[in-house]
Amino acid sequence: LFALVTLAEDENAAVELTCYWALVDSNHNEPRTEFIMSTEDVENQSNDAGKTVEIEEKGAGDEGLPSSYTHKKNDMVLDADGSTMQEEGGGRILMQVPEESKKFFTKKHAIAAAVLVGCYGSLAGLIAIINSIFSSNRETTTGIKHTNSAFGYHDGDNFGYTEPSPSDITTATDGGVVTESVGTYGVHLNEPVVTGSLQIPPYLDAVFVDMFQQSEEGGPELTPYLGMATSGEYPVFWRVPTVGSRVESVLSGCVKAVLATSAFRDDERAAENILRVYNVENRAYVNVDLSQTAGIERASDLNLAETGIADLFVTPHLHYASHKLLSFPEHKGRMFTVFRHPIERAIARHSAFIKENQSGAPGTNPALAQMSLADFAQSEYSSKDWMTRFLVNKRTGTITPADVKVAKEILRKKCLIGLYDKIEESIERIERYFGWFKNNEIERVCHQNQIAAARAQDTEDYMYEVGREESIDVGSEVYELLVNNNVNDMEVYWYAVALFGEQGKLFPPPVW
Repeated sequence: LFALVTLAEDENAAVELTCYWALVDSNHNEPRTEFIMSTEDVENQSNDAGKTVEIEEKGAGDEGLPSSYTHKKNDMVLDADGSTMQEEGGGRILMQVPEESKKFFTKKHAIAAAVLVGCYGSLAGLIAIINSIFSSNRETTTGIKHTNSAFGYHDGDNFGYTEPSPSDITTATDGGVVTESVGTYGVHLNEPVVTGSLQIPPYLDAVFVDMFQQSEEGGPELTPYLGMATSGEYPVFWRVPTVGSRVESVLSGCVKAVLATSAFRDDERAAENILRVYNVENRAYVNVDLSQTAGIERASDLNLAETGIADLFVTPHLHYASHKLLSFPEHKGRMFTVFRHPIERAIARHSAFIKENQSGAPGTNPALAQMSLADFAQSEYSSKDWMTRFLVNKRTGTITPADVKVAKEILRKKCLIGLYDKIEESIERIERYFGWFKNNEIERVCHQNQIAAARAQDTEDYMYEVGREESIDVGSEVYELLVNNNVNDMEVYWYAVALFGEQGKLFPPPVW
């Protein structure tokens, strides 16, 4: 920002202080190559609003937590109608400061202000010197407090997960930095899960970049991300219910990314005939709804990817969004997600379901607010293998062993994995990979507060269920009911946990 202060010869003349950034037009309309989905895949895309509980799992528990930290780093400055732009380097394009915000000074006022600034600078310098004298005795915080889920399900050995034994873990010291080498988790990043004719869908394979490539030494290494402006590739956050909103809260509130997500679901701004970025409580969102196929269709018709106004796409509809919003080679995607234990997800969804029906809002039923977790597990409101179905685009019918293999292969080949049980390390990895990581006090405090708010919600859900059920522990009746609903998700989840361990070997040691 340049502050231009022009002093006129006439001391009574007004001096205008203007702050601006140059505008850069990021719109382009190049033709794109599309990989056509099969007729069966297209028919599998449901846009029935009455099925949102099963398909979207939309509810109060997944609407995003209220922000407990609203610092104003990199706030968007929007023009009168809410629009903004984005420059090629990935920075924000800020509109000229509104007329009412501009300051006007006489020459006398400007001189007085210069004197005051000089005095303030001298005082600030003195404070800095004093601070440096005592700073050596002051403890500096470089990380954030790690938190744990209130649930703590450790049942991976029942679903193919192999925890490295203590003998597989070695430590080494390099220049005073202790690093840990972890043994195998039972999976290998460079070994495909599928073979022969069983492969991931061709269009998904084409429009999502492989997460790993072969290094010169022959092992796997992360495929570098050069940024959307350079590569045309968009980060795509595959949003898993009851955890997606927590991650979104960090991305919008702390990273200050511009999200194309579901912020304008059931909002008239999501029906406008132009795409804009709106500032909602110091968070920036494109006026789209990517939680429903109709909203994805509209975003595609308005050329969301070509406009360049979003930093990332957020959607549960991995297949339909990739078909409609991404293209090869112009705008490929980089997939990432954060997984939550399927039984935790089901319990959190039940808690949200109860709150929804207690609210008295239109379409709710107070009688359903009395439904126990066991009854919920056996009802039409409880989802069955949500993650696996959305990964392989199979909303109905029986999930087969082949479907599970394809789901695993999509994750192994295309997805940067995060775990809700290790949310601090997961978010650090995501931010490091996409170039969003800033290890400073403001970032640490913001992240810690957002995560603390999510954990408080988890504890509330846990205490609610414990107070109503005899037991929700592994082996309990209600646990077994929920496992039966999500037996394929359990296998996919624990495979993702193993991938998380293997992917961690390719990242530097976490500092958070």
